[in-house]
Amino acid sequence: MKKTTINILGLLVLSILFVSCNKWEEPEFQVPVYTGPAANKTIADIKAMHPNLGAGAQDSICRYDETFIVKATVVSSDEGGNCYKYLTVQDETGGMEIAIDRSGLYNEYPVGQTVYIDCRGLIVGDYHNKYQIGWKYNGSVGRINQNALGRYLHKDGLPNTNSPFVAHPIEVLGSSQLSPENTNCLVKINGCMFDPKYDGKPLSVDDITTDREVTINGATIIVRTSNYSYFRNTIIDASKKYCLYGILSIYNSEYQLTIRTRDDIQILPENEDLQEITFNANSLTTGGWTTYPNNNAWQFKNFQNNNVLFHNVTTTNCDDWLISPKMTFSEIQNVMMSINHQNNVGGSPADYYQVYYSTTYNGGSFDESQWIPFNPNLTVFPSAFGWSNSLDISSIGQPQFHIAFRYHKNGNANGSAWVIRNIKFTQINA
Repeated sequence: MKKTTINILGLLVLSILFVSCNKWEEPEFQVPVYTGPAANKTIADIKAMHPNLGAGAQDSICRYDETFIVKATVVSSDEGGNCYKYLTVQDETGGMEIAIDRSGLYNEYPVGQTVYIDCRGLIVGDYHNKYQIGWKYNGSVGRINQNALGRYLHKDGLPNTNSPFVAHPIEVLGSSQLSPENTNCLVKINGCMFDPKYDGKPLSVDDITTDREVTINGATIIVRTSNYSYFRNTIIDASKKYCLYGILSIYNSEYQLTIRTRDDIQILPENEDLQEITFNANSLTTGGWTTYPNNNAWQFKNFQNNNVLFHNVTTTNCDDWLISPKMTFSEIQNVMMSINHQNNVGGSPADYYQVYYSTTYNGGSFDESQWIPFNPNLTVFPSAFGWSNSLDISSIGQPQFHIAFRYHKNGNANGSAWVIRNIKFTQINA
């Protein structure tokens, strides 16, 4: 017995030494390369095979002996637990949902992955107007079995997040982008706000998928979040503007957004006031403001206990310019200029009072051809001190410029007094 034990121990020691001397290397990673037939169809071609949207029917995409190959890019992700057992893919013609009986799809089909879809054996239908492809199951579009997925879905290359479908999602600016053509596509909703009734509440309660409404320029979208999503406890701040990313969906006629991960939820920073210009008794001398051609047309005054630059009422035609000193900004992108002014236009045409800019004026002789009117120009003329509509200085194109206020009475109506109290430049964080 003792000898047998010694022999067994010896064999164990030899086995350990053998294993330690023969290290097994991990398989070398291979970049997937698609070698099948070239793509000859699009997502729009798949949709065309299902003409009766919303009727509850399903249609075969193609015959088994037909080549029907679609090249697309993955734009959805189930990493956040909110896109359950499906992929969303997109090409130049639109988006499509692929029902798959598998979770953790993001590990194999991450956002930006190029795929070729072999549509033989697949059907196309819809769920309350949302297109889907998959297997036929109990009279509806069912999920493709994960063991058969390789028959239909083929990867090509590494995921590319610089793909235009990923890097430049469709921007929803209002109701015009809420369309069937944009469903099942990656979208961006920049500047939206949650309904105030959701303030302080989570995106989803713990026991049921939850709907929360956001609005953008009067359009309403439902943010639909699963109670299984990993970011469901994100608290809504209804006082803030958000930039939301996700897959645009539809249920009957109601448009919905499916957020993919927590990174798709971004609170926009507050707008930043860059500079505010006020006036004093020296503004028209050492302060650098100048007038043309009538030196007395624009004056400094204390008006209603406010320091202002002032052009009085006139009954005669005139063309009087008030020109600023040179202004310099390090950045003018998304910078807006607002004017705190008073002008009871009344019967006067609004085009008597306009704002211009110039990047070539350097003082000295005045040349009107150097000056460009803002477009759009002033449209708000308050009868008591108030802010004008915002003028976009991004259009100027250069960080150094002059601005000018032009009082140009050129008709029969009498001009109103124009009183300017201050000017504010604001960086719009969009």
